[in-house]
Amino acid sequence: MALLEMKNIVKDFAGCRALDDVSLSVEKGETVAIIGPSGSGKSTLLRCINALTRISRGSIALNGEVFVDSENGQVQNRSGQPEAVYPSEKELKRICCETGMVFQHFNLFPHMNCLKNITYAPVKVKGVNPADAEARGLELLKLVGLPDKRNEFPGRLSGGQKQRVAIARALAMEPEIMLFDEPTSALDPEITGEVLNVMKTLSARNTTMVVVTHEMGFAREVADRVVFMNKGKIVEEGTPEEIFEHPKSERLQEFLSSMLQVKK
Repeated sequence: MALLEMKNIVKDFAGCRALDDVSLSVEKGETVAIIGPSGSGKSTLLRCINALTRISRGSIALNGEVFVDSENGQVQNRSGQPEAVYPSEKELKRICCETGMVFQHFNLFPHMNCLKNITYAPVKVKGVNPADAEARGLELLKLVGLPDKRNEFPGRLSGGQKQRVAIARALAMEPEIMLFDEPTSALDPEITGEVLNVMKTLSARNTTMVVVTHEMGFAREVADRVVFMNKGKIVEEGTPEEIFEHPKSERLQEFLSSMLQVKK
């Protein structure tokens, strides 16, 4: 059984179809990289996993538990099509706690030091003992290479350091799956490697990850599977070798060629 199962996902924004009948499954311990041009639906698909974006139709199951589904057809939209039905906010929050999200722009609490940023949610949301949360927080700061930054505030950190703290904060909730939304896009090229190295370590530890990225080197080297999206659809998916060495679709070939030109 896949850890994450998304079936026939449709997402409409004010008459614009951002996701068009997209299905994606992720196995436990797998690292999946999602690539594609801007506006292809990559981030929208990622945000549907933890309900930051609500789908219009389709179904999503996490760890075998279906938390949104339109298949029963009990609720219909204005066009008479079945509409996705979500559980109560309390139930949805419980399920989505199984996901950890790392954003482009860190989203750290500026008035909290690094350790407090990491321990706040486990204590407040999951009821973890503060001492246990602090011990785990210190372990995670060591994991991301920042053991000496426990008392620093985000304003005194570099972009790469902020993103590594954000990764530690997401891991502190002990999620079943980690979601990364272009985690290096806001970073200077010189410090991008700091964050990618942490993600490589997580992948080597069999952390389940879905990564929206423009870092083709990371996708090629670290991902178990690469998904290429264009215009709200999954055009092609396969191993890094299949995607990068033997692309089948003309659109993927064009995309890889354009990325190569940008790199030059």
